[in-house]
Amino acid sequence: MNQISFRGQLITNINIKKYGETNSTRQASVVEMNPLKYRDLNTLLGVCDLWNETFAGTIYKDADRINISRTNLDLRKFYVLTEQRQSYERVEPEDVLAEAEIVIDYPDKNNIYLEYLQVQPENMYESGSQLYKGIGSSFLSFLKDYYKNKIIQLRALPTTVDFYIKNGFKLVRHGTTLMKFPK
Repeated sequence: MNQISFRGQLITNINIKKYGETNSTRQASVVEMNPLKYRDLNTLLGVCDLWNETFAGTIYKDADRINISRTNLDLRKFYVLTEQRQSYERVEPEDVLAEAEIVIDYPDKNNIYLEYLQVQPENMYESGSQLYKGIGSSFLSFLKDYYKNKIIQLRALPTTVDFYIKNGFKLVRHGTTLMKFPK
């Protein structure tokens, strides 16, 4: 019988690089969010409000649907990368640097599907106000390592294809943006 955790759960810590500083890193925490927990759901809503971004809103809505229906608990996973270093039962939206939604065992048991990956807008590559660099790549490296026995599939936006190729993904077939890792 699987027991459901009712609090944000620390998965690991990863190093992220400070923007403009060659050898300066800072630790960030990867936390799995539980859509059945009000505080975790509220964190995802807060991120959506702060970032005012489509993916953040969709991630929150997917988590909220799970909260309401109490179904698909084992099929979707929600992760955040946060500057927060403790008290993961209450992740502060202001500290979230990136978030992701994963569909487990899709399209089959050997795969996961990266539904969404969103980096805090101020720390995106094109932003002029970055505090950190490589957040998306660092978060993606965590996912590749955490799910190392699975093929990761995703459908990239046309503007993000180069990002995923740079991070080791390959186009499944030309004319689409369906990608997978490992190659």
